[in-house]
Amino acid sequence: MTAPVIHAAAEQVYRLLPDYVQAADEATDWTLRRYVGACAVGLEKLNEFLTMADPDTSVTGTCEIVNPAATPRAYLAWLGWLVGLDTSVFADSYVRAAVANAAVLQNRGTRASIINAVQNTLTGTKSVRFYSNLSGIDPYLITILTLTSETASVPATLAAAWAEKPAGVNLTVTATTGPVWADAVTNYATWNATVAAKATWQALITAIP
Repeated sequence: MTAPVIHAAAEQVYRLLPDYVQAADEATDWTLRRYVGACAVGLEKLNEFLTMADPDTSVTGTCEIVNPAATPRAYLAWLGWLVGLDTSVFADSYVRAAVANAAVLQNRGTRASIINAVQNTLTGTKSVRFYSNLSGIDPYLITILTLTSETASVPATLAAAWAEKPAGVNLTVTATTGPVWADAVTNYATWNATVAAKATWQALITAIP
């Protein structure tokens, strides 16, 4: 009689039995095999975990549990928390990207980390203008300006920025239509004044709120 099919976890246990035991089991209509199969009920998830965790048995050939690109969504929150990321406020795609680049991007509180977090929520050119103490009267305020056309959700962008900002610092995000010449005229009355204040064209663009 053909051996009954049992779960992979039970199959692994059964194969550990000596050959003579397995041979004798066939003569008893696979009583022992059925028993092992019944005992292994509930081990399916454990077996799946071990399979994914072992590069030799996982689909991707990696330890999928800690592979941000391959780990199942059920383990994504756990993986995010390993790098200090609150996964409850971000899309899965953002969490996977953040974990994958944690070694490079884990500089929480820096200008670069805040801008990167914001850009991960934007589309298009991902334009971000970052200002510290823009008003000149609040040194503990960071102002982030993005383009309206590239900002799908201001609350989502704000949440991403807040997750990276330094402790004790306030932060705002505003989606705008972008810099206009009127801003430049207001800030820099003459060309000489512009050149004196901003050495490069990019510096001027970045400075215009």
